[in-house]
Amino acid sequence: MKKLTYLLTALCFSVLLGGCGSDNSAKDAGAPQVLNLYGWADYFDPDVISDFEKQNNCKITYDVFSNNEELLAKMQAGGAQFDIIMPSDYMVTTMRKLDMLEKLDLAKIPNAKYISADLRKLPFDPTGEYTLPYTTGITGIIYNKKYVKETPAKWDDLWNTEYKGHVLLLNDCREVFSVALKKHGWSNNSTDPAQVEAAFKDLKQLNSSVIAYDTENLKQKFIAEEGWIGIMWSGDAAFTYRENNNVGFVVPDQGSLIWSDNFAIPKGCKNKELAEKFMNYMYDPKVSAKNWEFMNCANPNDEALKYHSQAYLDDPMLKIGKESIPKGEWLTDIGDSITMYDRYWTELKAGQ
Repeated sequence: MKKLTYLLTALCFSVLLGGCGSDNSAKDAGAPQVLNLYGWADYFDPDVISDFEKQNNCKITYDVFSNNEELLAKMQAGGAQFDIIMPSDYMVTTMRKLDMLEKLDLAKIPNAKYISADLRKLPFDPTGEYTLPYTTGITGIIYNKKYVKETPAKWDDLWNTEYKGHVLLLNDCREVFSVALKKHGWSNNSTDPAQVEAAFKDLKQLNSSVIAYDTENLKQKFIAEEGWIGIMWSGDAAFTYRENNNVGFVVPDQGSLIWSDNFAIPKGCKNKELAEKFMNYMYDPKVSAKNWEFMNCANPNDEALKYHSQAYLDDPMLKIGKESIPKGEWLTDIGDSITMYDRYWTELKAGQ
């Protein structure tokens, strides 16, 4: 889940075609193929992208989404325009149910063998046929030690009125509701109307302290110290810490959610072969190390670890994220109950 805006320009981020690839006459004329990516922001080193384009005589376009629901809506409106998408855990389950994903030909992605064994065949894709993990982590509290003098210990600390007007939250319904549910000791996949309503009431109270619900620019806002405290993914916390050492990151013992952002290919993709070639390239150990150093997120590639810098391996935020995984609970597809969440989320955002 998980992302800098300048990257969009560097990668020529605009969807150039309605589909990937070109007609036969264009290919015969030597025109480059186009690989259309739809994913989270800041997930690719521009140099890594550029190298792949040169090696494969292709162009990569990259559009970004703020949350999984935005991704789903775009896919339902015609997802075959994309060749690679990056759904998170529970959204993979939803898309599999809706028959939106192609099965991967793992024979064409041999570098997938380097993915850590404990990240293969995850609960949302138990056969490992539809997705490959790109990065994983856990959601926690990020805070600026200059303004938050006492280390947060519970999700309740977000409701501290001392931080009114300085709280930043993710622009993600399931993530935000998970915080309020965990605050009460409930599952972040609760479908109990009373529990979800109680979480909504808590969030409505918190709303007056929130300056923004943001996903794409959350890191930048904490780097610039616009926010004092909020919720953030562990990978983004590591990125933020690299730019501003005043920030800290904790995962409350009340529990949190673990997440995995994944590579997948939409049903009807027009350039599946190039998509799988790109995935294989991204799992090349040396390429992987370079790319994940740029992202500063957890790398699922075991073989790449020997190519990482010591600074990356010792990053305290990444260590917190990894060590806190036992506190996490996966988000799951909650079926029709999502309409209840969506209704409350709309009301919450309208009152912000």
